[in-house]
Amino acid sequence: MWILLFFLLLIAKSNPILASDRSIFGLHLSQTSDIDSSKNIINSNGGDWGYVTIVLRTDQLNFQMWQDFMNNCRLNHLTPIIRLATIMEKDYWKKPEYSDIDNLTNFLASLNWPHSRQIVTLFNEPNQGKEWGGGVDAKSYADLALYTAKRLKNLNPNFYILSGGLDLAAPSKPPNFESAGSFYQQIYQYKPEYFDLLDALASHSYPNHGFVGSPNDQGQHSIRGYQWELAFLKKLGVKKELPVIISETGWPHREGESQNRSFYTSKVTSSLLLTALNLWQQDSRVLAVTPFIFNFPYPPFDHFSWLQIDGTIYPEYQKVVNLVKNPNSVTQTNTFQVKQINLPLIIFADTPYTATMELENIGQAIWGETTFCLNSASSINITTSSVCFDKTRLILPGQSIKINFDFKIDSNSPSQESYISWDKLPHFNLSAFSPNSRIYRPKTDLWEKLTEFFQRFFK
Repeated sequence: MWILLFFLLLIAKSNPILASDRSIFGLHLSQTSDIDSSKNIINSNGGDWGYVTIVLRTDQLNFQMWQDFMNNCRLNHLTPIIRLATIMEKDYWKKPEYSDIDNLTNFLASLNWPHSRQIVTLFNEPNQGKEWGGGVDAKSYADLALYTAKRLKNLNPNFYILSGGLDLAAPSKPPNFESAGSFYQQIYQYKPEYFDLLDALASHSYPNHGFVGSPNDQGQHSIRGYQWELAFLKKLGVKKELPVIISETGWPHREGESQNRSFYTSKVTSSLLLTALNLWQQDSRVLAVTPFIFNFPYPPFDHFSWLQIDGTIYPEYQKVVNLVKNPNSVTQTNTFQVKQINLPLIIFADTPYTATMELENIGQAIWGETTFCLNSASSINITTSSVCFDKTRLILPGQSIKINFDFKIDSNSPSQESYISWDKLPHFNLSAFSPNSRIYRPKTDLWEKLTEFFQRFFK
């Protein structure tokens, strides 16, 4: 107790700031709609592109629901971490079949993600039998995880693969449990390439045993459990230097549907988490931390929930929200396609024109947040104005905008071909009515059909 009081005194005197050039802060969500109430917490006080961990089940592959979730993450600058799952059978999670993995991976590849780092974690705590079809099986996990990782990378190399986070407190009592060390060792002896395909380690670094450990504790059962994991893997022979995402962690609080006096009060747990976040932030190997769980005020997770039954945050957790954070930077694809271009039917050389183009955003970036110009790439005899996007209007992926542009054909600049174009866009060809004509027309299917019709008509 005196040690705990000493820690709380230190916390009270410390400056609540995540001192680093990045923000590791995020939350573990229980449903896609939690974005609305969590967004301002995650990116509070200077943060940007914080993290959300959420479970994707095989019976929840609703494209519109999940694309809306991705779009909300994009709008609110949140990086999703998708944890794969199957369905509950009796009192355990069904072990995935290859067809389940095909469906999950195809589904994830069909979504337009917020940015290019598309983070997926390969199921949950497979060293617990209830998480793996009722019995721990490191070999079947390795086979299915490898298949999943390879398939995701083949579908899109931007998928960022996390290991399945292990229960670091599990004993070695198969088939219900296998210790983390034994489970890792079995995978390494059977399929060491599993570790080569990982981009990062998912860690469940809880303050065990009993979720009442101190931030000062060391070792496998502490909030530094990921350090033990990395050292253990290195000792096994894993050469790859893996960064870490702590996708589950946290201290359960006493408050809930009923009081649990084996846990600390929310005043204590929020202060302990504050200390832990500052410790994790100082370790450059830690990319993100998403404490479990944001919104689950009913058993069995009511003591972990940040939200109370009335939907408000436990007041003591406001001190975590108030942490000064730094923005993260992300890379987004910025791609587009022309849906329509409206050019005059007859175009005279040396005459300026204004025309209209409808451009669709088919990338990840939001135009208006991203400002850019498409420079002219027209033929040498055509002057075309640049097309620019500023902050006056937001165009989301899937939306279109009509843009005016100016162009003029120069009769003194002969060219074997005439076309209007911009960087990264196709050519829109123009044809002269005759070899020496100064009158042009758009080379479109309509014109070609009309020309063919009149040629046949006047034969």
